[in-house]
Amino acid sequence: MRFIFRRFVGGISTLLVSSIVVFVMVRFIPGDPITARLTDGGLSPEAQAALRSLYGVDQPLIQQYWSWLTSILHGNLGLSLTTQTPVVDELLVRIPRTFYLALVGILTALAISVPIAITAARYSGGRLDSLLTSASGVLIAVPNFVIGIILIVVFSVQVELFPVAGYVDPSADPAGFALGMVLPALTIGLPASAVIIRVLRSSLLDELRRDYVRTAEARGNSRLRAITRHTLRNASLPTVTIVGLQVGQLLGGALVVETLFSYPGVGLLLLNSITQRDYPTVQACLLFLAFAFVFVNLLTDVLYAALNPKLKVG
Repeated sequence: MRFIFRRFVGGISTLLVSSIVVFVMVRFIPGDPITARLTDGGLSPEAQAALRSLYGVDQPLIQQYWSWLTSILHGNLGLSLTTQTPVVDELLVRIPRTFYLALVGILTALAISVPIAITAARYSGGRLDSLLTSASGVLIAVPNFVIGIILIVVFSVQVELFPVAGYVDPSADPAGFALGMVLPALTIGLPASAVIIRVLRSSLLDELRRDYVRTAEARGNSRLRAITRHTLRNASLPTVTIVGLQVGQLLGGALVVETLFSYPGVGLLLLNSITQRDYPTVQACLLFLAFAFVFVNLLTDVLYAALNPKLKVG
């Protein structure tokens, strides 16, 4: 409990610093909500000043930040300057969609990376190992939006196997939801799997050199059985940390994938809000992403401690 409490306090401190950084960064966007909505210049300077006063963007930054922070502590994320609806209502609709995308993406990455890492470690030094590690290096180097474009061209335009873009509610049409998630999940899962392959393979090779593995093989266990039964749990410890970081990056990188596939999640909402200078929505989206990253890292620390009994967490 002391270990979890320390991590929790550290997470709260991180969120507080993140809120300050988010607030300041949003204010560095050129223009303001008023000028972003003026397309014909029909409002007089007096009317524009009145609107700025109404939205509170004419107040000092410290006062704006304090008002925003106290509102958050009361569960109020403000009103969208574009739709005049509560930001929290829009987030509650978008968050599950981004969560689905990140979850399916990391499950795809694990489904690809774990068998490949085990195979590469089993045939370490051979041609198959070289081929697999080289392929993972290529996936690390290629940006995910390039992978997404290639997948769209091949499997949506030419083969017409999966939809190009959009979102289907899983409760209304599970099959349509599954088909629509394939390409976005591969777009974010393939680069993540490449990183996991490298880390897990290296950890497996370190464990395979230990005495307990040689003892297991001397007792008649095959190399594959020694990996899956004896070394995989120990080798998964550094992999857990990498997976936690990858989940955070998937949430943060959702903006690119959601924009590419017109996926109506938090990332796409964030992009649209930035172009419209919708300060409350931008701040809420960025704060949610920071919270998700901190929360995932807290879970990663707890899981790491649970998997490693020798770790002193007192």
